[in-house]
Amino acid sequence: KFNIFEEGKDSEKRASGGGHHEIPPQADLFSPSHNGQATAANTATASSSPTSSSADKDMHALEVMHNRLQNAFDAVGSTSSQRSKSPTGGADHPDLWVTRYVDYTSKYGLGFLLNDGSAGVYFNDSTKSVLGPEGETFQYVERRRVGNVNEHAYEMHTLSSYPEALQKKVTLLKHFRNYLVEQQKKAEEEDEQKNTDGSVDTDANKPAVEVVTSRVDDEGASMIFLKKWVRTKHAILFRLSNGTVQVVFYDHTEVLLSNEATVVTYVDKKRNRTTYRLDEMTID
Repeated sequence: KFNIFEEGKDSEKRASGGGHHEIPPQADLFSPSHNGQATAANTATASSSPTSSSADKDMHALEVMHNRLQNAFDAVGSTSSQRSKSPTGGADHPDLWVTRYVDYTSKYGLGFLLNDGSAGVYFNDSTKSVLGPEGETFQYVERRRVGNVNEHAYEMHTLSSYPEALQKKVTLLKHFRNYLVEQQKKAEEEDEQKNTDGSVDTDANKPAVEVVTSRVDDEGASMIFLKKWVRTKHAILFRLSNGTVQVVFYDHTEVLLSNEATVVTYVDKKRNRTTYRLDEMTID
């Protein structure tokens, strides 16, 4: 059986941890991807107006998040910031995040598994692909020149019908998905066994994959995909196409920023999730 991960040189982790590797050249969380050149049918391209380019929107969203975080940090210690933290209602919780990833950028790219069962790849050429939870329909994303700007172009296909030019990437997408799903199942079985043995608190082993309803966020996109990622000394960061930024620290904790950083979710080492509104938080 062919296994693209048999060399074992790159990292495979739950989203609550990761190893240390060099940052690949394309992994800049705050810059747009390079323009792709592949052509295919069923393509939807965003507006060519420079004022509505996805790069401009991305930069604006990140600036808004940065400013809100900076204001929150600046307010620490002031009278107005001394308020008790209280979890938000379910409506404010982020609905999608990375639960597991595998770094194989030495050859192909970074594979990821989302909590709704979707799986995808951020390829080394900065194109992206994501396969839906049902395992049949997938979306391919690349950047193309439209007028004077680069825009995301989205293609929807099925595993039984797609352009020949995508053959290699579809094969890799299936391998990444199968591998990540297999590893996820093994991890859940190990957690279940620990619970049976009574050696671990059951609250520490909540299901990592759950079914949620997909929605359209990025223009032309019908599936949420990994838009950017970057590895640092202390964490790996993921930016999803729905605007969520996920910071996975190597101590097995996480922070998710959603709704343009108005909502913050903290994940502890036992994978318990607590979500707060940023303007209600007090840093202890």
